[in-house]
Amino acid sequence: MADLKVKRRVLSACGTNCYYVYKEGASEIVVIDPGDSGETVYDDVKTLGFDKVAGILLTHGHGDHTGGALKLKELSGAKIYAHEEEAEILKDPQKNLSGWFGSAYGFEADEYLHDKQEFDMAGIHFQVIHTPGHTKGGCCFYDAEDGYLFCGDTIFNCSVGRTDFYSGSGATLVKSIRERIFTLPDDTKLLSGHGDKTTVEYEKKYNPCL
Repeated sequence: MADLKVKRRVLSACGTNCYYVYKEGASEIVVIDPGDSGETVYDDVKTLGFDKVAGILLTHGHGDHTGGALKLKELSGAKIYAHEEEAEILKDPQKNLSGWFGSAYGFEADEYLHDKQEFDMAGIHFQVIHTPGHTKGGCCFYDAEDGYLFCGDTIFNCSVGRTDFYSGSGATLVKSIRERIFTLPDDTKLLSGHGDKTTVEYEKKYNPCL
């Protein structure tokens, strides 16, 4: 079985983590949260040796995570995927905060996903885990086989996502983390939207926000 490879590129003034996820020897790559520069991400994809992006996965709609999505779609031909509850935020420049990071915009994902939906992309099996709190349609992408959770701005290394933006809720965020993330195996690697990676076990023990 091919090994999973995960590369990180930090983009935007907010230091947003964009992830390139692929199986060794595969012909396609998955991009999660392309930050604010689709051109940079596409150049990285080519440098990694890929001609095809299998899909662009968005953990939520904020501009520091989605600003590069449309350009990357244009350059690569890949579809954009997001949770169905995030459609309102993606479409509304005020709610997605895109104006904070440059030109304001709104757009529709090509496909909207639902909680617990499972799909295969570039030879990787993902499950959608809806984790509202930072935004109402925030979600994580879980690769159980390899033990990775791409968790956007739901939880960070010893911190959690802000809840003072549109549709944010501190109580909802804590509930999402405790019921949807802390129930995963302790050795699950958490790859957040900002900062360094961590694990479920570490955050259970040391996250001061929970």
